[in-house]
Amino acid sequence: MNNLSENSVPAISVYDIPRWYAVYTRSRHEKKVLENLQNINIEAYVPLIKEYHQWSDRKKLVEVPLIRSYVFVRIPAKNALYVLETYGIVRFVMFQKVLAAIPDFQIDALKSTVDIGLKLESHKYFKTGQTVEVANGPLKGIIGKIQRVENDDRFVISLDAIQASYVVRVDPALLKPVSDDKKKTRISLPLGM
Repeated sequence: MNNLSENSVPAISVYDIPRWYAVYTRSRHEKKVLENLQNINIEAYVPLIKEYHQWSDRKKLVEVPLIRSYVFVRIPAKNALYVLETYGIVRFVMFQKVLAAIPDFQIDALKSTVDIGLKLESHKYFKTGQTVEVANGPLKGIIGKIQRVENDDRFVISLDAIQASYVVRVDPALLKPVSDDKKKTRISLPLGM
């Protein structure tokens, strides 16, 4: 005897629900990838901003991607292969070997901001636990791990040797991520934010 009645609805898998994902593209292929995806009826989005570009003989207003080498697609995860087969796409952005879904509200906020023409500037993105180095200024050369995010310009520097912590203001523009090779070769103060 079959336990399913005529009115029962089959279970929907999380792989069947369309969600936003980011794909990494070949350099300067964002607009072409967008066009290719739209040609095969895949919902895609590239936030474009207007910038003046100077050539030797003229200055022109052009549309450029806000986020270089990325295109956003809204698909069920089970359709990822169709996206990967599109010319110009390198790979999906993943987290622990799983497609990294982006909440709708974040894409909606990005679209709204770009559509109304607000000036957007990229900002370095640092996360807790990331090893960073102060690239310039009086603290130049200090390497450490971000321990806490308080605001955009407040960092906590911990001196492990004497088990002390101090608050100091550092411009995030002065920070840069540290390569794995450099992490292994340098011993320094842990820097926290």
